[in-house]
Amino acid sequence: MSPNLVRYDDVEEANYFKQSNELSQAVNQELLADPLVPPQLTVRDFYMTDPISRASQTMAKCVKAVTEGAHAVDEPSVC
Repeated sequence: MSPNLVRYDDVEEANYFKQSNELSQAVNQELLADPLVPPQLTVRDFYMTDPISRASQTMAKCVKAVTEGAHAVDEPSVC
């Protein structure tokens, strides 16, 4: 069992500033002046990344309506 699950009322610090400062002193490199830019800024169809949404026929219709337009979705008339 994990030790932190059996120590009640014992609050441990989650502060790693001391360790990060020591590591930064040990590295002999200059910091980058330019900001880091990830290779991908957006996720296309991010709402379809979980298995429940991918298996949903309703979500498939919603995605098709958003990407191809509402005219692309065949919906039976309720009236």
